[in-house]
Amino acid sequence: LISPLLLLNTFDNIPALLHKKISLYLGGCVGKKLTLVLLLTVFLSGNYFASGFQINEHGAKAMSLAGAFTALANDASAVQFNPAALIYLSGTQISFGSTYIRPSGSFEGPSPATTKSDLKNKYFTPINFYITHKINDDMAIGFGVNNPFGLGTEWEEGWVGRYNAVKTEIRVFNFTPVFSYKLSDQLSIGVGANIAYSDVEIRRAIANPPLLPGGIPDGKIELEGDDLAFGFNLSILYRASDQWSVGASYKHELAFEYEGDITSTPPDLPAPYDPVEAQLAAAYPKGTATAPLTAPSVFTVGAAYEATDNLTLSSDFQYTMWSSYDELRINFEDGTSSASIRDYENSFIIRLGAEYKLSDSFALRGGFLFDKNPIKDERVDFTLPDNDRYGFNLGFGYKISESITFDLAYLLLIFPEREITNSKEYIANPYAAPTPLNGTYNPSANLIGANFSFNL
Repeated sequence: LISPLLLLNTFDNIPALLHKKISLYLGGCVGKKLTLVLLLTVFLSGNYFASGFQINEHGAKAMSLAGAFTALANDASAVQFNPAALIYLSGTQISFGSTYIRPSGSFEGPSPATTKSDLKNKYFTPINFYITHKINDDMAIGFGVNNPFGLGTEWEEGWVGRYNAVKTEIRVFNFTPVFSYKLSDQLSIGVGANIAYSDVEIRRAIANPPLLPGGIPDGKIELEGDDLAFGFNLSILYRASDQWSVGASYKHELAFEYEGDITSTPPDLPAPYDPVEAQLAAAYPKGTATAPLTAPSVFTVGAAYEATDNLTLSSDFQYTMWSSYDELRINFEDGTSSASIRDYENSFIIRLGAEYKLSDSFALRGGFLFDKNPIKDERVDFTLPDNDRYGFNLGFGYKISESITFDLAYLLLIFPEREITNSKEYIANPYAAPTPLNGTYNPSANLIGANFSFNL
């Protein structure tokens, strides 16, 4: 194949008619913000806050129990899982750690093509930090910092879906002050605030009109933005007996109003085509755009049972209220807006965990989870090749001294192969025939979490 740039170099000038055709193309497509609409639809499609980008690993002890921790919550990560349990923690407790997340995945298609594209090897390390303090027999306070949403995907620059996504990355830092109050010897409640800061980075290719000999190479577009959102959380813990406890927590939705700065880069064309490059640069999206997006409310209920002095069993049911997310609306700086259908479904996670104490200083843990994703087949896209997932957890806790504990956890996430045949999402190339994102997705992920905890 001959490089398009080599073909361009064979011409000394550009006919005036060709200039006119390019202007008509740009005025009819890119000039109407089509490229920007497609970019931001990928950017804020909601996949960032779907199950695949909702990080639930906020402490190695809970992680090794598959996250079944709402009714147990017996370390400082109770700030995240159930603040009502803080009243049962002694003195001042501190815990900090991180989770190593290594996702992988591939896409085969778009159908009927069988081209296979692989995600780039990347890893992520969401953090967690908690501190709690028991004020008296009836009151306790705590504070936490973690990443409840995040991660991202990155594909090769020239892959088949480059007009939809090349790099997609988001970070959310949540700051949580909480308060716990004991209503009786068996019942306690917790309240708190969620202060969430989020930033995003998006990069993808821009298709250009195929009017020059050999075509025009792709341009690039990047978007960076951030916002601050506020919410609250409520929780309850009931210790029915020395063996049984039940708990529940509610985290209210977080309403983000992302504002993004758009940077567009046209292809570097040979000198005779400087006018074309200038026309592309002038027509490419630029400036800012905003998009309101609400991360859904989450309700979790759990139970824990101390079967023997050495064996504890726990379970959780987590319900995420996605049905309120039916559209994405994008507002441009010139006062216009655009909306696209999302039509998400409510989702849930079932968690089961077990801990067995081999000695006073060493405990083995394990767990299993099933995570139902909220994205319908017809709305799956390249930013997140997500699916229902099965999680298998292993871990241990080791008491280094009377005041220091080390916890380690491993989680294998298995996603069944997902074949899409009815996609309503399309490759974002306005100069080619519409191509739906039908094909086969094969994601997977490995996670390792570690925490050090101190009882002062």
